[in-house]
Amino acid sequence: MLTGERRIKLLETIEKEQFISVAQLSEIFQVHETTIRRDLDELESQGHAIRIHGGVVPASIKQDEPIFEDRATENIIEKTRIGRYAAQYIKSGEAIILDSGTTTLQIAKTLNEMPHLQDITIITNDVNIASVLRSNRNITTIVTGGTLFHDSYMLNGQIANDTLQQLSVDKVFIATPALNIEKGLTHFNELLIATKKKMIGSSAKKIVVTDHTKIGRRALYIFLPIDQIDLLITDNQTDKKLIDEMYNNGIKQIEIV
Repeated sequence: MLTGERRIKLLETIEKEQFISVAQLSEIFQVHETTIRRDLDELESQGHAIRIHGGVVPASIKQDEPIFEDRATENIIEKTRIGRYAAQYIKSGEAIILDSGTTTLQIAKTLNEMPHLQDITIITNDVNIASVLRSNRNITTIVTGGTLFHDSYMLNGQIANDTLQQLSVDKVFIATPALNIEKGLTHFNELLIATKKKMIGSSAKKIVVTDHTKIGRRALYIFLPIDQIDLLITDNQTDKKLIDEMYNNGIKQIEIV
């Protein structure tokens, strides 16, 4: 196989697998690992792939996320609409987890405008959400504790995980930087997904709240397969083709607002 042809097929393989090791590529293409590394260096220089520890990912995989102040102003109309709609799924007497995020923050703000709700317990790892709910006497707010991530005001780590491990709640409202149509919820930072998985494992119903810009994106680490999403709430700019594909891949319910 000529070098150019091999590199084209290499890129196709990387795009399909999303993450693959040098050793695996060497075995697939029956060439030395040194040759594969040279190929990957060239693909990376052209902006097609990203070398990471242990292997390579396609350049299309999202690698980072803006700080909170930047995210909070992006698509604020859509996020507010999603948050207001999502809050209708919370009933008196329920225990709810609100994941850290700018859309889940809108759910918290909406709850302050719903005085008919009584005896609600909100568990969150988001300092902003806790602050928004601080004066609401109808809601018992539990903060997980944990290590503060300064750019997002979220709490993560072993303390947060230990707290969540002990809980059993009615619903979790999950935020995500990327929703892959085939794989489900993905994240760029492996340090953050353990806490999200604990939230998901503690909850009877898993509700994802995200605007259209996150749907179809990919990040490296999967934390909730698409067929385990009970409900997705998104805005009306989401492509209908993507909605159909998500249903075909096993998502249970989608609400467009």
